[in-house]
Amino acid sequence: MKSIKEIAEILSRDLSQRELGDPYFNDSDYRSCPLNKEYFHEINSAETDRKIAFVDGGNQELLPSPVYSVQLNRVYFSIFKNNKRIPIKSGIPQRIEFLSYTYSQLEGHDINFETKIRPVKDKFNPYLPDERDLQANARKENVEAGTQVGMDRMASMARRFAEWKITGHVIESELEPGDIMVRDGSLQTGHQREYKYEEDVFRKAMDHDVIITGLSKTCRLATDTRVSLIDSIQRLADDSEIKYDKWCYYPVAWSKDTNREHKAVIMVVKLNKHAHTAFRFEIFKEQAETMSDKEICELVSCIADNSKDIKVPGYPYGLIDADLWARVKNEEMEGYKAKLYSELSRMGTWKQVNPLIKIVNTHEKLDGQ
Repeated sequence: MKSIKEIAEILSRDLSQRELGDPYFNDSDYRSCPLNKEYFHEINSAETDRKIAFVDGGNQELLPSPVYSVQLNRVYFSIFKNNKRIPIKSGIPQRIEFLSYTYSQLEGHDINFETKIRPVKDKFNPYLPDERDLQANARKENVEAGTQVGMDRMASMARRFAEWKITGHVIESELEPGDIMVRDGSLQTGHQREYKYEEDVFRKAMDHDVIITGLSKTCRLATDTRVSLIDSIQRLADDSEIKYDKWCYYPVAWSKDTNREHKAVIMVVKLNKHAHTAFRFEIFKEQAETMSDKEICELVSCIADNSKDIKVPGYPYGLIDADLWARVKNEEMEGYKAKLYSELSRMGTWKQVNPLIKIVNTHEKLDGQ
């Protein structure tokens, strides 16, 4: 208890001494906006016929190993208008599922990853990425190939690329000019070949005049005084004479034209006065730069109108819904595992696979004690 008390005191003293600071990006490809209470924009009433589409994805490991990973992947989307879910008019499946097998090979001094994918249903095929795009070099992707973190990152490529594919199909087939697409997470690419899928979506968005946005559940951005950026902005709102309890967005930074991996205007949004926290929010840069403050405020206010769920006020219900249907739950995994293990046993491969599972699962067994 003494050590806990001392660490708590150190933490409390450290946080109380830090000033708010300004947004900090350890990258010259961003132009940031200093903290200023004049930059808050308040929520407007959002009377509009715009549709808002939400896309999210999830994946979980079926077969763990130090050298490969078999994953169950899922991507889901839904569309709302005036806070009511509307039916899908095209033939796009709202939820797709597929299995992926990611493995690594040593070629010279390089470790390369490849991923094979198979849809759970044949009708999901058009919405899956090209397997050739799921080849990656560990050095170019800047991952530690011998770690579980590196394997997890490579195994997530298939799901991320499928999210972009579904997003493009929804823009083309379901949305109209002025409608909004909200993706779960940042608009920043995380893999070398992801740029190809993102660019295709951005082109379709421009062609169809659909606004591309991303909202992140978590935000690790900080200020130059090493304080949480979101916490700094919330404290600035609380300390202001105006007491901004209904603000909808606050501009943070713009990615420069030299930034190929991240084409976005970054802001922090508080979508409901009862929200327990604000969130990081992004708009595709080429679209945001043509919009006035009033137009951006109207767009964010439309999303705020979808963020009145009593359980999580300030977080869009459409993303709550997407997360619910895209998440791969542990209980669902058991059926897939049983079938996969049975098939491996039938093929006589189980005796090779089982020892590898045990190597990875020892830590989980200790956690369960």
